[in-house]
Amino acid sequence: MKKRKESFWGLHFDFHANPSDGIQGGTLMEEDIRRICHLLKPDFIQIDCKGHPGWTSYPSKLGNAMPEFMSDPLKLWRKVTREKNIALYMHYSGVYDVKYCSEHPEEKVLMADGYRHFGSTKLNGSYADDLMIPQLMELAGDYEVDGVWVDGECWMALADFSEKTLEDFEKETGISLNGKIPATDKDPYFHEYRDYHRTLFKRYLSHYIDAVHEKYPSFEICSNWAFSDHMPEGVSVNVDFLSGDLNPLNSFNSARYAARALAQQKGYAWDLMSWNFRNNIAGQASYVPKHVNQLKQEAAAVISVGGAFQDYVPQQRDGSPKMWELEGLKELSDFVLERKPYCHRAELIHQSALLLSTYDRYRESTHLYSRTGYERVMGMTALLCDIGQSLEIVCEHTLKQSINEYKMLFVPELYYGLEEETVNILLEYAENGGNLVLSGKNTCKIFAKASGAFGCKEQKEFFETEIKGSEDGHNNKTSNKLVPYSFTLDGRSYGSLFAPCEIIAAGKTVASFSEKTTTSPLKLSVKVNYGKGAITLIGFDIGSQYLSSAQYMHRELMKEISKAYEPIVKIESALGRLEIAVTKKDGITMLQLVNGGGAHADKESTTDDYIPPVLDVKLSILAPNAKKLILQPQGTPLPFERTSDGRILTEIPRIDIHSIIEVCE
Repeated sequence: MKKRKESFWGLHFDFHANPSDGIQGGTLMEEDIRRICHLLKPDFIQIDCKGHPGWTSYPSKLGNAMPEFMSDPLKLWRKVTREKNIALYMHYSGVYDVKYCSEHPEEKVLMADGYRHFGSTKLNGSYADDLMIPQLMELAGDYEVDGVWVDGECWMALADFSEKTLEDFEKETGISLNGKIPATDKDPYFHEYRDYHRTLFKRYLSHYIDAVHEKYPSFEICSNWAFSDHMPEGVSVNVDFLSGDLNPLNSFNSARYAARALAQQKGYAWDLMSWNFRNNIAGQASYVPKHVNQLKQEAAAVISVGGAFQDYVPQQRDGSPKMWELEGLKELSDFVLERKPYCHRAELIHQSALLLSTYDRYRESTHLYSRTGYERVMGMTALLCDIGQSLEIVCEHTLKQSINEYKMLFVPELYYGLEEETVNILLEYAENGGNLVLSGKNTCKIFAKASGAFGCKEQKEFFETEIKGSEDGHNNKTSNKLVPYSFTLDGRSYGSLFAPCEIIAAGKTVASFSEKTTTSPLKLSVKVNYGKGAITLIGFDIGSQYLSSAQYMHRELMKEISKAYEPIVKIESALGRLEIAVTKKDGITMLQLVNGGGAHADKESTTDDYIPPVLDVKLSILAPNAKKLILQPQGTPLPFERTSDGRILTEIPRIDIHSIIEVCE
C-alpha cells in the first residue's frame, strides 16, 4: 500500500452514523467496492468510522458501536482494498464527540457562561485515554487499517473555564487571575488564556499520536486542518500528513487559499478535499452534486501547488457507497492521475508572498482556531491569482526563514496588528531593496507609526448624499443615501470602494479616490521609496472587497502595483483569467497554468457545467537555458522565440482547466 506521501488521488466517504440510521451494512456489496477501486483507481480511500455524534459504524468493542449490524462493513472494505493494494484510512471525530460528552458530562468543556458544551471535550480531560487511544489501536491492530483522518479537532477545540483548568493555567504561567475568568477580550489575560489552550490542544495531539505510534509506528495520523490556515503555525507534533476539507460554497477560492497555506509546511505530505456537492441553495440546506468540470477546477487549484487531492461523496445511511454518483467520477480520476508526474509534491519557486499572520489571526479568531477574518487573506489570494501572480502564503515562522528571497511581499488588512519584531522585519526587507505592499487602513496606520515615512487619514466607511424629493427615480424612498466612494488609476475608468483612508506621502500616486468622479481626488495608493526598496500603500481593504464583489478595477490596480518586479512568467495577453504557479519538481521547472474563470464564487450559481476556456494565451518566460517547452499532460511541444533579455515567448491557443509547461533545459 502507498504511504500518504506517495499518494496523489483519494476518495473520502463518511456519514456520521447515529442510531436513527438503522441497521448497518445491509446494502454494502463487495462488488461495489471492487468497482470503485477498478474504475477510479484511488491511491487511498477514507471511510466513515466515528463521526461527530460519537457512534462507530463498525462493530467496535469499545462500547460506542451502532446498535445493529448486518455484517462488519469495515472488514469488507479492508478485505477489498488490501487485495487492490489501496490504502484504507478512517474518518474519526476527535475532540467533537456528542455521545461521549453525554455519558461523561464532567468531560464537557465548561463555557464562560457556566453552561457545558454539548459535544466538545476538554483538551486536558480523559477522553483521549478513555476512548480515543484504545479505539485507534483497535483500528490499527484488529482491522489493520493504514491510518486515520481525525475530524472535529482544531476547529472544535474550545477554552474550558472549569476550576481545575483555571488553576492549572495560573500554576503553569505564574499569572494570577484574582478570581476573574478571562471570558472576553476586554478581560485581563484573555489572549494568554486562549494561547494556553492552544498549548493544551497540541499536548492532546502529541499524547494520542505518540501513544498510537509507539505501538503501531506505521499507522498514519492526520488531524484535520491542524497546521493549516485554520491553525497557521509551524508543525510541532508528530502528525504523518496534513489535510483539510474545502468550503463547499466557494471551493475554488477556498482551495487556492488553503493550498498555499499548507504548501509552506515544507517536508510534509498534504492534501485537500473537495465536497462533491453543494449543500446550500438560496440559504436552504440541500444536496446538489457538482459537475465534474467544477471538481476538476478545484483539483487543479490544489495539485498545481504541489498537493494531493481527494473528493468527498457521503455514504448512504447504512454505510454503503452512492454508486450512481461515484460512477460519474471517472473523468475526474483521469484528470488528476494524468497530472501526477508534473505536480505531485512540486514546490513553488519563490517570487511573491502574502502574509497570513499567526499573531493577528489568533487574536481575531472567535474560537481557538477558526477562519474568522479569512476574507482579507482569501480575497487577496484570489485577486493576486487572478492577475497571474505566482503566489505563496507565509506565516511568521516561514516569513523569517526566507523573506529576502521574495521579490514582492503583500500584507493584507490586519485586524489586531503584528508583533513589533515582524513589523521591523518587513520594514527592513523594504529598506534592503524589497517591494512591500500594504493593504487596508489599519495596516497602513500600523506601518505609518512604525516607519514615520508616510501617514494616513481615515475616512468614513461611506459618505452621505442628499436626495431631494420623495424618491430618486429608482423607487428609493429615503431622503439620505449612503454611497461608496469612487477610485481610479487614470481618471477615466472608475471602481467603487468603502472604508478608505487617504495616504499622506510623497511618492508616485498609483490610484486616487473621491466622493464623486467630479470632486477633487485624494491619494488612495502611493508608492514610497524606502531605503533601497519601496513600500506601496493601498488605502482600503482590497482583499475582502474583491472576495465579496470582485471588480476589474481591483485587478487593474494590483496589476499596476505588481509591475515593480520582473516575474518568471508574464502574461502578455489572454482572453480570460489565468492563474500561474511556477514550481520545481525533480529539478525541472513546471509552469502551472490554471483557468481561474467560472461562477465558483457566485452564491446564486449552485452548480455549473461550463467553465469558459482561456483563449489566445501569450506568455513571456524567463528561461535563458530552455531547449524546449512541452505542454503537459498532452506531451505537445510548444514553439517559442527568444528575446534579447533572456526571455522566451510562446503561445497556447486554449487552456480548458489546467495545463503545465515543462521547461526542458
